[in-house]
Amino acid sequence: MQKECQKYGDLCSFYLGGRLFVVVNSYPLMKEMLDDPVFAGRPRLRLFEKMTRNCGIFLVEGKVWCHQRRLSLRTLREIGFSGSKAVGMIEDQLEPLLQQLDEAAEAAQPVKTLDTFLLAVNSVITEMTLGRRFHRDDPDFKKVTSLIAATLESGISETACFLFPAAEKLLDIIPMSTRVFRDVEYLNEFFRQQIRLREAAMPAGSDVQPTCLCDAYIQEKRKAEKAGDFETFKEFQLIRVCFEFYLAGTDTTARSMEWLLLYMAFYPEVQDRVQNELDSVVGQSRRPRMQDRTELHYTSAVIDETYRKASLAAIGVFHRSVEDATFHGYRIPSDAIIIPLVYGVHHRAEYWERPNEFYPEHFLDNKGRYRSSPYLIPFLIGRRSCVGESLARMEIFLFFTAIMQRYRVRPEPESAAKKDDILRGHMGSLRVPGDYRLIFSRR
Repeated sequence: MQKECQKYGDLCSFYLGGRLFVVVNSYPLMKEMLDDPVFAGRPRLRLFEKMTRNCGIFLVEGKVWCHQRRLSLRTLREIGFSGSKAVGMIEDQLEPLLQQLDEAAEAAQPVKTLDTFLLAVNSVITEMTLGRRFHRDDPDFKKVTSLIAATLESGISETACFLFPAAEKLLDIIPMSTRVFRDVEYLNEFFRQQIRLREAAMPAGSDVQPTCLCDAYIQEKRKAEKAGDFETFKEFQLIRVCFEFYLAGTDTTARSMEWLLLYMAFYPEVQDRVQNELDSVVGQSRRPRMQDRTELHYTSAVIDETYRKASLAAIGVFHRSVEDATFHGYRIPSDAIIIPLVYGVHHRAEYWERPNEFYPEHFLDNKGRYRSSPYLIPFLIGRRSCVGESLARMEIFLFFTAIMQRYRVRPEPESAAKKDDILRGHMGSLRVPGDYRLIFSRR
């Protein structure tokens, strides 16, 4: 897709399966388009409608989306999930995570790290949304974690419905008991039970400061019902919000950690510089803290360069034009699918000195100090940028620095021989690395 944009321009379109797709491949055009409410819709698919019932945040649009996004952002701020409270929850997950890696290091056992990070990140999301903790070995918790990952992978078949509308007709003959719907219904029921337990434990008329997203929503729901509004805060709306926080916040963060450790394993000279900086700024007597980030210039640059080079959300998240529009002289009809080509922006020579290399210096000034770049957009931009960006950045910083402080990481011999294939990755719902195994050793 990037090659086609280089040939036809930064704004190009094509028809596939009867649908019009508009690809945006430059930062200025992407920013302008994604800031425009005309392009803030989501593709309309009966598959999504069956799953969401026009509830949630991620897949809905219009008034429902505006209200629920605003409520979620306000709630996360009020209950402290962009500050010290979130940091405390993340730090609590470091101990079991490092214990697992200690065991692997002691046994010199090659590991694939995804499951380890999925459990850690899911634990943070669980406390944030539902206000409770599960033991990492709890069978229900492990099943929810695996089903969330499987649901995201099902995005491949959902994409087929984008490309070939006729495929949607199969939904008429496929019963709701098929795997994807069965998994979604299992997760819906899990969240329903947790929400009802939370609501039953909250006294009527309680105005206690909420400690999680669920508590805040229940309080808002009771206020609305007292005023005669029984539609805005339906139970299924909260179920979908919880579901989507898991879906959007778990696999993406775990996959980002995968890419970070792979780049450290395959670029040992970069790993050396990260660890030397950590030793100088933090030492070994305590774990890295968020306050250290302002002094960890090279480490911060490595994290951002991984966001850029890996480009996890390579084709962004599809948007939809909600009405006919003219954009830079081009007529874009209502219901066109907008593809923000994040990978193209992240690998454009106009923006990056060495776009096809892993080069942390992209984020360092001539004095070696960290500098951000507007062209780095791993969490997208515009009206529908990621609600959980600040939490994800904290998780990744604290997990990554704690691991680098404690371990050397290298690829097992078989993985080392497949470096190019592993780092080339492949596309599903996300751009993920090829199959690999890493070896951890205590420093």
